[in-house]
Amino acid sequence: MKATTHHRFFWTAILFVLSLTATLQTAGANEIKTMAILPFTVNAAEDLSHVQKGIFNMLYSRLSWQDHVTVIPKTQIQTDLSNLKTSTGQQLTGNQLVTKIGATTNSDYVLTGSVTKLAGSFSIDAQVYDIRNKRFMSFFEQSKVNDDLIDKVDRIAATINKEAFNRSTVTYEQMEQEKQANINKLKRQNPEHLMKVPAVQQDKGPGWKVWKYIF
Repeated sequence: MKATTHHRFFWTAILFVLSLTATLQTAGANEIKTMAILPFTVNAAEDLSHVQKGIFNMLYSRLSWQDHVTVIPKTQIQTDLSNLKTSTGQQLTGNQLVTKIGATTNSDYVLTGSVTKLAGSFSIDAQVYDIRNKRFMSFFEQSKVNDDLIDKVDRIAATINKEAFNRSTVTYEQMEQEKQANINKLKRQNPEHLMKVPAVQQDKGPGWKVWKYIF
């Protein structure tokens, strides 16, 4: 009788451990990440506040991913930014701002960037900071005309989705097709030059870099 009782207890314990392990693995796999998007810095002679607003709205909608990525609402970001100041009462900037906004919003990632207009063309720089792992990635696109700006922001969002969250979108697939088409075109035009390019020089994507920030 005792042997049977011990036997049942043993298998009950085993099933409990297996069930708990599966639950923890599922919870980890389904953990929802949080991202805070800071207003992009605008470098231009004229007022481009509408561009700044448009970039935020586009990134908010394209980086939000149900059950995977939650983006902090703009109203909350604005409130938190107005409350974050240095000991002398000045607004935080740079690494300190990224660190503080990440802690204040309890975000896993913080997205910052800038848009620069010069001679009718735009350049867009963006950085995604992985707060927990102390690393970041940089992204860049350039637009020669105003009408092309939306497409460039869309491409940055698609690359961030893929590189940071391993999320493939329609825009990203189109970008990959364009890249492959360009490679095939170069092969047809200059096959002898491509054969001399070392494999290590092939495009590997933005990649994470160590983030040396100030606490």
